[in-house]
Amino acid sequence: MTKEAIAYIHDQLISEGINYEFGEWKSHITYPYFVGEYNESEPTSEDGLQEAYFILNGFNRGSLLELENVKETIIKLFNDNATILSNGSGLDVSYAGSLIVPTRDASLKRIQINLKIKEWRQ
Repeated sequence: MTKEAIAYIHDQLISEGINYEFGEWKSHITYPYFVGEYNESEPTSEDGLQEAYFILNGFNRGSLLELENVKETIIKLFNDNATILSNGSGLDVSYAGSLIVPTRDASLKRIQINLKIKEWRQ
């Protein structure tokens, strides 16, 4: 993934009021919050397509329902979300599933939201 694609996802999440940081949380914790990371595959296409999964790990103290509400916002945000980035690459971001991740702390809830990324690089 290019840094422009990472910045685009960041800007979209922040614009919706979602507490989000990339890589690791470094700010004062305000629940719920999300941390992003990605896993990209080897390019197999000659048309410049690079595919990746962008993983959003969400955390909340108390209600799992709050995380589900944010998930719904993210699904709507990235439904049919295609754009041209500042570097000229085409980007398509779509919802690709989620799962509840158990924690060892009964009051800490966690959700993993997967986004499918298709980026056509110049």
